[in-house]
Amino acid sequence: MFSPVEGAKSQEYLDQPQSVGVGEAKPAIVSGGVWIVTAKIVSQLSQVAMFFVAARLLSPAEFGLFAFVSAIAMLLVVVAEGGWAEFMMKASDEDDCFDQVTTISLFSGCLFTAVGVIATAVFYALTGDEKQSALLALFSCWMLPAALTAAFDGTLVVSGRLRQRAIVRIVGETSGLIAAMVLLHLHAHASALAAAKIVCQLVLLIGSVHATRRLPHLHVTKPVLVEVMAFSRQIVGNRLVVFLGSYSGTLVVGSFLGIADAGFYRAAERIVAVVSELLGEPARSLSWVVFRRAHLQPAPARSVGHAGVRFLLVLFAIAAPMYLGLAQVSEAVVRLVLGEVWIPAASIIPFLCLRQLLLSPGYINEASLSVVGHIRYRLPVTVLNVAVSLVVIVAIARFGLWELAIAQCFTAAFALATCIGLQSKFASVNWLEIARGIILLIVPPSMMMVATVELARQYLFEDWSWRIVLLLQIGAGALAYAAVLMVMIQTSRRLRWLTLE
Repeated sequence: MFSPVEGAKSQEYLDQPQSVGVGEAKPAIVSGGVWIVTAKIVSQLSQVAMFFVAARLLSPAEFGLFAFVSAIAMLLVVVAEGGWAEFMMKASDEDDCFDQVTTISLFSGCLFTAVGVIATAVFYALTGDEKQSALLALFSCWMLPAALTAAFDGTLVVSGRLRQRAIVRIVGETSGLIAAMVLLHLHAHASALAAAKIVCQLVLLIGSVHATRRLPHLHVTKPVLVEVMAFSRQIVGNRLVVFLGSYSGTLVVGSFLGIADAGFYRAAERIVAVVSELLGEPARSLSWVVFRRAHLQPAPARSVGHAGVRFLLVLFAIAAPMYLGLAQVSEAVVRLVLGEVWIPAASIIPFLCLRQLLLSPGYINEASLSVVGHIRYRLPVTVLNVAVSLVVIVAIARFGLWELAIAQCFTAAFALATCIGLQSKFASVNWLEIARGIILLIVPPSMMMVATVELARQYLFEDWSWRIVLLLQIGAGALAYAAVLMVMIQTSRRLRWLTLE
């Protein structure tokens, strides 16, 4: 339940020059980084656990209702948080800024809470649906603590209290998970998940207030208000682009195909997202280390491009078996983690896996473009890709989940083309060399893995339990892929197929 820009906040703090000595700063930064990573891991694990528990106990229609309404609520939260934390981190007068920004965040939270309550009343008057109205009302109560937490969160970062901040995050996420599990087992309605989000957010707010050890004196001046609003427009604009890219599918499916289909679609997305998060977070972090180091070489442009080729080939070598393997065993995975009722979600997982595989080179865009001073070109391309994806989703969603998932692969191919253009032109990444590496090193072991998994499915399914077959498919496929990949790498080195050494 972290803010969408949590990593950016932490990175910004870690990159700032510290007032303490170098000997003292390095241990503090390393310790803060460890706590940030720990909190992020706990957050991811708690969200995955909450998803699996909810999917097991809720029907697809109820889970889809939660996914649809929470996406709308998240849109309002993105605006309500308004970049208050980031403004705190860039302000020079911390004390006065804290008071004024907290005042603005309080007003923002109250405003969007009121908007949610009014929307709930109108919805209930028009439909008379008590269950959906209760869910909307609960999500309305999320706005105020979320907006206030953002201001206190920025204060913790700028004051260097990363350990306390991480502890607050860990306690908040754990509290939300426990609340969700208890409430789901008590009455198993979608409102339990909304209530759990509020519990998590309240714990985050109370913990942040305790960690900062201060309360604001509420006031605001016109110059600061104007400055904050101008800054907020930039932050909120970037966040909305990210939000539309992440949640547009769920919103459109829920609007055109109904709440149950939105549940199937979100469940399929969440299963694929487990793999994406395992790959994406480390890839983004490591890319900063790799490209910064390459940029310090005597020929930085050439070194960055060379590092990009190597990094992406390694990334594809890791991502290909994970996504292709999940695509092959999607039905068994859905049956194992979600249950029989969710089997319709399995049919779209292979297409979502292909989409994420095509999007994976984008993990290095921020780092590779930043170190060469061309990061300004990233946002317009991102906006273009999101716009194309949104248009396609709106145009195709009405035809069905399967058609939408196929269309998502084409929008991902378009995004890959723009990514290749950015990396080739501004970061000197040789995509012809990457294409050769994929064909020579990654395609052969991938084909062997696919054949091995398929053979295991055909010849073992009738004689063994599907759970045992799943384990054998994963094990045999992984061994086949690793063995052929090692052979291809050794052959490439001997015959000098690629110039990567």
